[in-house]
Amino acid sequence: MAPNIATNSAVELDELLAFVRPRHRAILLTTRADGRPQGSPLTCGVDDSGRIVMSTYPERAKTRNAKRDERVSVIVLSDAWDGPWVQ
Repeated sequence: MAPNIATNSAVELDELLAFVRPRHRAILLTTRADGRPQGSPLTCGVDDSGRIVMSTYPERAKTRNAKRDERVSVIVLSDAWDGPWVQ
């Protein structure tokens, strides 16, 4: 069996949202107050306006981090560990 090879490519917004809609596993990357990165697993979806929305609680560190520094990144994963993903 040939190994899966990861590739990076740019996609249009419609393609990105079509990929994200059926997938709900994500990792939110934020920056802690001391500058270190923090990765947090969470559930996500796409709302009617085409925005990626995430489920969390206001008192969580990821929420405080994102409010303090809005430069965040989200990785949306496939169900299969070696499946496609987007960031």
